[in-house]
Amino acid sequence: MHPRQLPRCRLDRRQVVFGLFAVALAAGAVRSARAQDGGDMVEFVRNLYVREIEMHLSRKSSSAAAFYALFARDLRTLMQAPRPNVGREPIGHILHAFLGWGVLPGQPVKLVQVVPALGGTGGLTLVRVDLDHHGATHQIIVRPVRENGLWKIADISYDSGEDLRTYYRRITGR
Repeated sequence: MHPRQLPRCRLDRRQVVFGLFAVALAAGAVRSARAQDGGDMVEFVRNLYVREIEMHLSRKSSSAAAFYALFARDLRTLMQAPRPNVGREPIGHILHAFLGWGVLPGQPVKLVQVVPALGGTGGLTLVRVDLDHHGATHQIIVRPVRENGLWKIADISYDSGEDLRTYYRRITGR
C-alpha cells in the first residue's frame, strides 16, 4: 500500500486536549505519589520521635504491644526472640531503642531536626534524626518501610554504636 493510500486517523481538538491532559495528570500523579511517599515517611518518623521524646521526658512508656507494633515484622520477631545472653551485657551499656545509647529515663533530650536521607541505592529510603543529649548532637538514621499500608521501622542506626537489628541479633544469638 502506498503511503498516500493509508487511511488517515484524524483526531479532533477535544481528543488531543484530553490525551495531553491524561498524560500530564498521570505524570503529576507519579511525581506527587513519590513526593508524598517520602514526605509521609519523614512525617511518620518526626511524629514518632516527638511522641517518644515527650514520653521519655515524662518518664512514661507505651505498652509492649504498642511499642512492638511500631517495628517491621522481621525486626519485631527478632526483638521478641528469647535472649540467652541477657546477663552478659556490660554495666552502663544501655540502649534506648529510639534515642540511642546511654539515654536514661527522664534525661534531657531535644529533637533538633528530622530530614530525608539518601539510602544505599541512591533513593529516598532513610530518615535522619538529629537529637541533642549529653551535651552533644547525635545523628540517628531510621529506615522506615511500608508494611500492610502502614509505615514501620525496619532498623535504626546510632552514631555511637551498633544498629538496633545488630544489637538484637547479638543479645538473642540469632
